[in-house]
Amino acid sequence: MGKFYIYNSTIEDKKYKNATIIFNPNIEFDFGALKKELTEHFRHFHQTSALIFLHCSTDLSAQKEVEEKLDDIFRSIPRAEENSLSESLFYGAYNRNEFTFSSKNSFLKKNIREIVNQGLSNIFILNGGLVESSGISHHYVFPSGKHSSKFLRTANVLVQKSEIDFIGLNILHQFKNQKIKNIYCDTLSINVIGYSINQYLKRFEELNDINIQSFKSYDGIYSKETVFDSDSVFLISASTSGGLVHYLKENHPEIDSKDICVLYYLPIEKTSNLSLERVLCNLERNEKLGYGLDVYKQFKVGEKCMFCENQSTAIKIVGDSFSLDEPIVNTRNIIASKYVTKSLKDFVEVFKFNETTDTSLKVSFSEDTISRKKYNLYIDYENIIKNIENKQFGSHKDKIDAFVNQYVPASLKYIIHLNDKGSELLAKYILEKTTPFSNNSIEVINQSELADKKISEDESGSILIVASCITNGKNLLYLSRYFRNYNNIRLVYFVGINRISDSDKHKELKSNIKYGLYGAENSSFVEIETINCDNSNIATPWEVELDHLKGIQEDMDEASSFVNERIKTINSFSSKSFKGGSQKIFYPDILGNELEIRKNSAFFNSNDYFNQVTQSDVYFTISCVLNNMRNNRVDGLYQTNFVKNLLDPFVFNRFNDGIIQAAILRAAKPEELNYSFSRKNSEDMLMLLKTFAKHSDEYQGEALLEFLHALAIGKLRLLKEHYLLLIDELKNIEHEHVQSLSDAILNVHDNII
Repeated sequence: MGKFYIYNSTIEDKKYKNATIIFNPNIEFDFGALKKELTEHFRHFHQTSALIFLHCSTDLSAQKEVEEKLDDIFRSIPRAEENSLSESLFYGAYNRNEFTFSSKNSFLKKNIREIVNQGLSNIFILNGGLVESSGISHHYVFPSGKHSSKFLRTANVLVQKSEIDFIGLNILHQFKNQKIKNIYCDTLSINVIGYSINQYLKRFEELNDINIQSFKSYDGIYSKETVFDSDSVFLISASTSGGLVHYLKENHPEIDSKDICVLYYLPIEKTSNLSLERVLCNLERNEKLGYGLDVYKQFKVGEKCMFCENQSTAIKIVGDSFSLDEPIVNTRNIIASKYVTKSLKDFVEVFKFNETTDTSLKVSFSEDTISRKKYNLYIDYENIIKNIENKQFGSHKDKIDAFVNQYVPASLKYIIHLNDKGSELLAKYILEKTTPFSNNSIEVINQSELADKKISEDESGSILIVASCITNGKNLLYLSRYFRNYNNIRLVYFVGINRISDSDKHKELKSNIKYGLYGAENSSFVEIETINCDNSNIATPWEVELDHLKGIQEDMDEASSFVNERIKTINSFSSKSFKGGSQKIFYPDILGNELEIRKNSAFFNSNDYFNQVTQSDVYFTISCVLNNMRNNRVDGLYQTNFVKNLLDPFVFNRFNDGIIQAAILRAAKPEELNYSFSRKNSEDMLMLLKTFAKHSDEYQGEALLEFLHALAIGKLRLLKEHYLLLIDELKNIEHEHVQSLSDAILNVHDNII
């Protein structure tokens, strides 16, 4: 749990377009924790124009303490951009009633309300305060009788203490100079905010503990017999109409509207002036600043609900909880025409194995020059650009050459490439193509050396920023920030392969990158190839397998040659010569034969792939297919709190190549293989598993070890009673690793409650 609440805010200011806010809920600064939390923050966000410290007013030396620790703080921020921040530090002190600022901080005083609203909105949105369904499987019914596929649930967002304290402090500021002895909350789940307010009151006013209780939403206010104590304030967790405020006033006229605060408000219906008197955070979408929630459709009592008419299950909202006996479970099939797109097939066709260059599609690897964990899918762009003259890469080379001619301007003075070998080689390739037609002396700079080069802010001309592959565009955003004050420089971003996971994130990145001094098209963004694929880099399937194998190895009396060889194979993926796994990435069949794909597969353009693909080529394709399914919120693998979308067990019957089955098992997320939610699904999966075990030495059972591995690590799950039935079937198979995996599966069974 973080000690600070750190977030970014976009601001309407000519000099400071955005800022990083550091809210300290405590009196003193823990600079060790601050350094760690800033480091984590800047792993995911680019540097902003300013740093704003919001601190307790009782810490009179806060500004001095921070400035003494600036060197440590700046070590958490990209080195190339540290210097500009030293002149852009702001401080705001909070007391019982408000934030206060020095006379020099007019910028902060002017924008604090918007900054706070964005911080509150950020907490709500990022922590899943908007609960939503597709409306196809289920939707929600509120106590008022309205139907909707979405609703606001403040209970979801109360996770981090620092964020709860941020909410609590700003609620306290809503009741400026007001005497508070009691806090009534509409649901029990937001009582934690009341306790936060209590701590602030004790800090600033040295009061005794105040009374905090729930009035249970509508139930507590329908009764006119309910008595509320004097000197009380009322917290309503969320509202889209202000209805609860009106009910409270109508049934209890003794309550003044100034005593009521709505924490989160989204005006779906006609804006209520009464409820707006005390709104902590307005969640309505702010298009100009790019945050907030879009208004969504609600169906009133007596109005036809399109979800009900389409046989969607209505889940009743009780307070801020749900009336739901068990999750809704859907099974989803891999529909080739829908998810195995032509663009995916064409992409794999270009970069898959050929006898001269091998494959550029690998698994479980990361460049040494990039400080990050291994990627589940790794695209070896160094291999591509080194062999760009190979005919297999012909279409990619043609596009690079055409885009260089079209987008690289004659005014080019610098080529800046990201800090990896593929980006460096792509930059040099572009330089060779550009130099004969340029009147300038073009300098190539590694991003990591940019600070040392000190390009003048008065420089004019163009800069080409080159990236081999991008997964989230974070480095490009860093460079965008770095050049924010270079008004006479034209930026052109040139990307070999954009592999961002979904189209929405792709659009957002392009929008952010291209925006600048002259509006939405200030910079150019060029991408040679685009593929939406899984970009996870936490515990790849092979790292999980390695940990599991080491655990098995430790429990053995005698070393297993099978396990030792498998560990050796997985470790080899990290070597610079292999640069990721391409073959033997899956378990072989129980006879020791490596899994291979057969002819007439729906996942490739034609049968030319036969005997011309590696296992990693197949895995890359399947992983992208499942990623496409996850991006489908209507009838794909998109998960919600109450609807579990699983891969249909009979997917493994339909796609009966062992290598396809293995790829699906490795590429799937645990929640997509959790058949314990449904007896029928678990029975169907058990039937298939028993069939695979019975035919373990035939093609039907060639992926048996992969299925058992998925069960042993708890990724593929069954009902508890079904594990023992499978284990009985496995006793007939004489294979040392089958028995090791059987023991591990038994442990999974024993640990199920």
